[in-house]
Amino acid sequence: MQTTVDLPDALYRESEALAALRGATVEQLIIEAVSKEVHGNASTPGNREVELPLIHSTRPGTLDLKNFDFDDLLG
Repeated sequence: MQTTVDLPDALYRESEALAALRGATVEQLIIEAVSKEVHGNASTPGNREVELPLIHSTRPGTLDLKNFDFDDLLG
């Protein structure tokens, strides 16, 4: 089946750039996006997988972070 979709010029240009980065066509990009939306695999803030850092402890459940400088993680 074939259909026509009118996209705003700026969105189409961004779609072209993203598709080029992925080595795909705009058509492939749109098909992938619609498929993810229809099948519930769209990347939404509540649907993203997050990988948390793992802090090892010799005594699990007793890690004392009172004097830990969290700013060191950001720098």
